[in-house]
Amino acid sequence: MIVGNGLLAQSLAERYAHDPGVTIFASGVSDSGERRPAEFERERRRLQDVEYRPGSRLVYFGSCAVVVGDGLAQTPYMRHKRDMEALALSRADGLVIRLPQAVGITSNPHTLTNYLRDRLLSDERFTLWSKAERNLVDIDHVAAIATALIDDGLPPQSLVAIAAQRSLPMAEIVAIFEHVMKRRANYVVEDKGSPLPIEHRVADAVAGRLDIDLGGDYAQRVIRKYYGRYAPA
Repeated sequence: MIVGNGLLAQSLAERYAHDPGVTIFASGVSDSGERRPAEFERERRRLQDVEYRPGSRLVYFGSCAVVVGDGLAQTPYMRHKRDMEALALSRADGLVIRLPQAVGITSNPHTLTNYLRDRLLSDERFTLWSKAERNLVDIDHVAAIATALIDDGLPPQSLVAIAAQRSLPMAEIVAIFEHVMKRRANYVVEDKGSPLPIEHRVADAVAGRLDIDLGGDYAQRVIRKYYGRYAPA
């Protein structure tokens, strides 16, 4: 069963929409800048209402950024994500898969990569945190690796992350966008941010088995796949 209809839910629907033994909970708050308590409470109630069925599995998708030290982890959104992860893991059938910035085709303007695309297309100035790191992962690879983890029988009440091998400084991510979209970004730099370390060995092992390369120039390959079409002809 799939709870939700966004990018993540759609990527896993073919495999799990009609599987009574697995509930994919992908109905979270979509804007990391959200601050309204009612929006967080709506997700909490929806997660609490997922029926427990003996032998079934509940898969909640959390965020790798809940442990970032640059203030991001202390936003209302990230505090909420930590609470939801804890709620999922408190269930006998709960499994948490943490994700960084999943990249795919979505109309959501609040994703990091869509935000950067829109700033480059409009030439609108934005602020770049010089010490901040982020990690980009293709939604197709998320779906493939998550499916393997779930179907391989990852124990309930486990917490794993699916991410690229390397988190990149925001300046490097913006430079890749400039190169792929053949446009100059208009930004000011602030001396803020922190590294984003992610334990990715479990995802790496599964990715290797699936012939998915999460290393090297992975971020450039992902950005080119989804944003190369915005380059001038």
